[in-house]
Amino acid sequence: MFTKLVRIGRDAETRFTNNGKPVTGFPVVYDIGYGDNKKSQWVDCSYWGEQGQKVAAYLLKGKQVVVTLDDVTIEEYQSQNGNGVKLVARVVKVDLVSDGGQQSAQHPKQQGYAPQRAPQRLPTMAEKEAQQRAQQAPSIDFDDDLPF
Repeated sequence: MFTKLVRIGRDAETRFTNNGKPVTGFPVVYDIGYGDNKKSQWVDCSYWGEQGQKVAAYLLKGKQVVVTLDDVTIEEYQSQNGNGVKLVARVVKVDLVSDGGQQSAQHPKQQGYAPQRAPQRLPTMAEKEAQQRAQQAPSIDFDDDLPF
């Protein structure tokens, strides 16, 4: 198992296998080293099942998440520059990291999510009538009756 704080490199995409099973894919990056020796390490992640499908809307480019990965392997591929290698992993768990309440205008998907307030109870007829009577009653100034 591998657990790491990472940044998402591209918005997550959910696809379906021939059997109809959802697979959400997204690349992540983290830094290795520091100073002049600092390098970026990319990992192609696959999150299988409904949980990956549900969390896909929150896995947006540039967001930070903590991923727990399993089955991390090195894959070789052909590129324009010759042969290349990349890390590929299966996601076990994703923990969303708070961004301090800042919302990005670039990602409208984020703007629709906000905690819902509990619905307010509407006043009954008796309560409405009591409010109306209280508003119509004359105000009485009792300060003049005080003996001191």
